[in-house]
Formats: sequence, structure tokens, C-alpha cells
Amino acid sequence: MSDRTKVHRSPHKESFDPAVARSIVERALVAHVAIVVDGQPYSIPVACSPYGDELLLHGSTASRLFKLLSDGAPACLTITHVNGLVLARSSFESSMHYESLMALGSARIVEGNEKVSALDILTDHLFPQRRGELRASTEKEIKATTILAFPLSEISVKVSNGQPDDLESDLDSDVWAGILPIKTQYGVAIPADNLRPGLPIPDYIATWVIG
Repeated sequence: MSDRTKVHRSPHKESFDPAVARSIVERALVAHVAIVVDGQPYSIPVACSPYGDELLLHGSTASRLFKLLSDGAPACLTITHVNGLVLARSSFESSMHYESLMALGSARIVEGNEKVSALDILTDHLFPQRRGELRASTEKEIKATTILAFPLSEISVKVSNGQPDDLESDLDSDVWAGILPIKTQYGVAIPADNLRPGLPIPDYIATWVIG
């Protein structure tokens, strides 16, 4: 934490537990990265993967915003997991259960042998157990891809998991109140239209979970 990342709104929700921050990062498939270009803010969703004390970000070498990030532009990265809706007895007190992480810093570009290794790590994070049966990336494909490593040294983490915080005057209301959990999970795999006949769905896909 730093003065820039100190939580001012609802500070009781701030978490300083490294295990909580790590859990948020390890479950993330997408991070949102915000930068300012010529006075205009932009926020882009980016495929991501944990990478030691950093977060790997995957993008195209043709991306204008990724080029700016590669040059060390200061950025703000966020990850959010929504775990439920808090149904209170008033709209004002209704809220969400969530876990969020915000990181400030500048990304570094990953190149050479480290880039090849980072691509493998990203693939294993997004598509577990699958890399061994995939065609290896060509040199052209690797060159067309930018991999950045974003620092997680200056972060803030917030966790909201409480009960409805209704006014005492609302507690005798006939309105139902409680928690509605939200679960994110993979559905049934749908074969590609041009799949070679007879190829079964890989068994490992059934083991994939989110969260």
C-alpha cells in the first residue's frame, strides 16, 4: 500500500492480507488497464496471468495502447470478482459482495526467452493441461504478440462480504432481505463447426473451474 492506494471510501473493507491479494490475481482471466493518452482516459480489458510478483498482460504488437504501455506509460490496473448481490430493504443499502484489486505502476515489456516462457505460463493459466497437444506458436505469431509484466508492488485490495446494513427503522419491513450468491462456471463444451468427425471433448476440460 502507498498513499496513492490507501482506501478512503469504506476503509473497513480494505485487506492487507497477501493471501487475499494472491487469490484475486490467481483467479483472474481478465484485467482492465487504464492509461491517459493526450488527456483522454482509456481502459482496456486484457487477458492476464499471475507471474511471481507481477501480472502478465497479453496483447497485439499492433495495439496503439499496448505500444504506450510497452514504453512505460503510467497505468492503473484493476481486477474485480463479483461474488453475490446484497438484497437490502432499500435500494440505497443494497450492494454487492466483491473482491477487488487495484495496482498502480508501469509495465515492462517481456522479450526473448522470457517471452516464450511467459507465453507458456499464460496459456497454462487460461487453458490448463492443453498446451501439450497444441501446435507450437510460429516465430511470426510470437512477433505479433506483446507480453507485458505489470508490477503488483503498489496495490490496494477491498473485500465486501457483509450482511445487508439496513436502517433499524427498516428492519420490521415486509421486504425480504438477504444474500444472492453469484457463481461463475464453465458450461458444456460446444464443438467447432469444422471439427474433424469423431474427436471427443478432452477429459481435462471437465476439471476446469473458475474461482
